[in-house]
Amino acid sequence: MTQRLRFRTSIVLSCFVATNALAHEGHDHPHEAASAPQQMVATAAGPEANSFVADGVTYQWKHRPDLGLQPEAMVAAAKPGLHNNADEDPETGEVVTVVANYGLVKLDQQMKSWSLVDDQDPHFAGGMNSHGMDCFTIDGEVYYASASTNTQEVVVSKRGKVIARLESPKGTEFDNPGVNAYYKSGGRFVPCDVVWVPTAKRLLVVTGYSNGDFAISARRVDGAWKWDGVAFGGRIQQGGPFLTGHGIELKITEDGIETVQIASRGHGRLYGFTPNGAMINLNATEGQYYAQLHNAARPCNLDFQGDLTFVPLLDSLPSTNGVAPVMVLKNFESTGSLIPAEFDDLQFMRHMHGLKTVRRDRKLFAITLSWRNGGENGQGKLNDGQIAIFEAVATQ
Repeated sequence: MTQRLRFRTSIVLSCFVATNALAHEGHDHPHEAASAPQQMVATAAGPEANSFVADGVTYQWKHRPDLGLQPEAMVAAAKPGLHNNADEDPETGEVVTVVANYGLVKLDQQMKSWSLVDDQDPHFAGGMNSHGMDCFTIDGEVYYASASTNTQEVVVSKRGKVIARLESPKGTEFDNPGVNAYYKSGGRFVPCDVVWVPTAKRLLVVTGYSNGDFAISARRVDGAWKWDGVAFGGRIQQGGPFLTGHGIELKITEDGIETVQIASRGHGRLYGFTPNGAMINLNATEGQYYAQLHNAARPCNLDFQGDLTFVPLLDSLPSTNGVAPVMVLKNFESTGSLIPAEFDDLQFMRHMHGLKTVRRDRKLFAITLSWRNGGENGQGKLNDGQIAIFEAVATQ
């Protein structure tokens, strides 16, 4: 079941061209440090580490090292810099992502092992990644969209056959003059995540590693993909809502309403929008159009299962002993957590970047992807990019 949201809309904040320094990939600059929030909706990692409560039942996370076996070449490519998220093919049930300098990979429906997608375009084995990933269906055909921070493009493919490579907009494509002016002046374009919005029939892309910090649209027109139409957001220093818009996902309510949710990493907030960019009051707090997480939270992405929201954090919380958790939320309140680095052989999964939940035989699994911080490794605080699979097991 999906969560039913009560919301009201407001006018979208204006967008301006920023002039401050650029944010580098993988971290925020000091000027992005958030002030302490006036209100925290989700206040902790959860009632107990590595468990969560749903519908009155407590579930414990169990690491499944027998699942998700990886070829040695994939591990070798991921450890220097896995910076990814993944998504599920709606037709085959395979989970897919792109590992930079290795290729487009799939996890079989039984989640036994990863392998390269057959007959894929050579472009996937180059330097691109899937910092954000979405699988979707148009007219009965499945497409994959990858937001690649490495190569600064959104790659749309039909199961590995590249259909389009959307590079930086020119500044004439959108219905927002501020966004157009930013790109027309040569503003940096670094796509962080992408999602398909079925009713609007467009891709929405967040561009957080840049002064733009926008959500922008792409559509398929006469068989060709191009930037076009809705654009909104903007960096908080310039009057917009975002401080590194990092993850974007679609939530569909019980009555069929599409809600676009965006994880704004630098100040630990989750925002909601209609597909046309009107802001939604997610938590029904008067005058506050976002859900504020813990003030140390740096959310990377979002994943939904029923009325639960899973939020991988880049860094630790005060209660997580220096390693990053995945927060489990219900109605934007904490109901538990998953902390991969606390499990045997996963102690180097210190920064959580991506997560995809899947259901198999009525069981819930979480595929977690961690980010490798090379700077920390150089200082002796080892961590690397790993992928691990967990099963949610009900306790009595």
